[in-house]
Amino acid sequence: MMTSEDKKKALTNPSSIFRHPADVVDSRDLDATEKTRILKQWELDARLLQVASEEGMNDGEHSMFADVKKAQQRLDAPPLQEDGAPTKAGP
Repeated sequence: MMTSEDKKKALTNPSSIFRHPADVVDSRDLDATEKTRILKQWELDARLLQVASEEGMNDGEHSMFADVKKAQQRLDAPPLQEDGAPTKAGP
């Protein structure tokens, strides 16, 4: 069972609580709104990681972008809006 602290941490750093975006969708401790918010944060993190990778600032960490998109589709969760993420990679 997830504590309220785990939920708060997942909202700001999803990969610190979940190993894979599909684990968010499969969690019984979260409601649909919480899952959507966590996946949006994970999408933002993945986009930022892609930008860092393009600029040579990645320590070899694998981007979970494709996995996040699949998890969002399973949940029928909307992706970030066009004005959601201030990066050169898009929303």
